[in-house]
Amino acid sequence: MSADVATMGAPRSPFARVFDDALITAGACGDVGERVAAFVDLARRYQEPGRHYHTLRHIAETTAALRVLIAAERPWADDEQEITAACVLAVYFHDAVLDPRMVDNERRSADLAAAVLARLGCPDTVGAAVARLVLATATHRSDERDEALVNDADLRILARHSIAYDRYVRRVRREYGWLDDEKWREGRTRVLRGLLDGPLYATALGRHDWERPARLNLARELAALSGP
Repeated sequence: MSADVATMGAPRSPFARVFDDALITAGACGDVGERVAAFVDLARRYQEPGRHYHTLRHIAETTAALRVLIAAERPWADDEQEITAACVLAVYFHDAVLDPRMVDNERRSADLAAAVLARLGCPDTVGAAVARLVLATATHRSDERDEALVNDADLRILARHSIAYDRYVRRVRREYGWLDDEKWREGRTRVLRGLLDGPLYATALGRHDWERPARLNLARELAALSGP
């Protein structure tokens, strides 16, 4: 750990404080320097060269969407604080490892989350829960209520207005800049058809408020990819 991180006090930025609060709620017993170091490592990962959509901005927007969903779902669990903390941590970790040429990014992100949380003293059950939530973002299939919260928050961008959606697509395309246009169209078409093949959202709010605009955005992009 660097001296500057080790001597830091409590996280100052709201973004860092949300992460730190989730760690403490999840049972982390590492000292503040260790917790700050964990956040700094995550922040550096999300600022790696080649990231254009999967950045800290994506994590901030997904965290905001998660808060909206959790508020809409209340009351939904006796152990709400612990589950909320696990969901927040999953959002922070879910794209921590990103190599567009690889197919196991979620697995590697889940492994990273489990290792970091164990090092910070979180109970094994927390690490396992966060890893499970991160892995669920690979397919966005939700078998549990907490998975629905994280997955729907991650897919919130699909239901944004057309300008924001198109900006998201451009940024993802830049992350796959090594693909030629034909390969990009083929791969992106498979992704879009897979998303459209069934409900996009699993929470009540997502289904009610986000499903229709998301499907319109996806269909519009698919039509553009299929055009001349």
